[in-house]
Amino acid sequence: MRRLRKFPVSVVGALAVIVLVAAPAAAHECYNASRSSTGNQQIAAHSPAYDTFDETALGFFQFGLGLCPAGAQYLLDQVHVAAALPGSGIDLTWVVSNRTVQAGGIDHSPSARAGENLTNGKGIDHLAENAALGAVIGANIGAAGAMCA
Repeated sequence: MRRLRKFPVSVVGALAVIVLVAAPAAAHECYNASRSSTGNQQIAAHSPAYDTFDETALGFFQFGLGLCPAGAQYLLDQVHVAAALPGSGIDLTWVVSNRTVQAGGIDHSPSARAGENLTNGKGIDHLAENAALGAVIGANIGAAGAMCA
């Protein structure tokens, strides 16, 4: 991770966004954007088939972005700060299935309408397509990577 210091933060941020957008092919991080926070909390507490937002994000930050635990935690903390802002577009109660692809491969559909459904805030959406989450990661990936040097 020492190489991160040699790249401008904007380049590292752009790379992180690219990795985040490309992630649906490898990690099926779908969430139900229409489910209530109470419903998400109940699923997280009672179903081993779902991971919490924090578990999913930390896993991606460490294994998808290659951050050390301290850098991954820093990035997650920044996501929490952003999520606390009104209208942030990030809900920390989202849960992600660890056993099935919830969107049934919609991310591979040639239909423009299907692609729009990945981020419309209704039904199943993708974390990797969430612009607010991508912006937080892009703005903070340089500092998170520096913690891992």
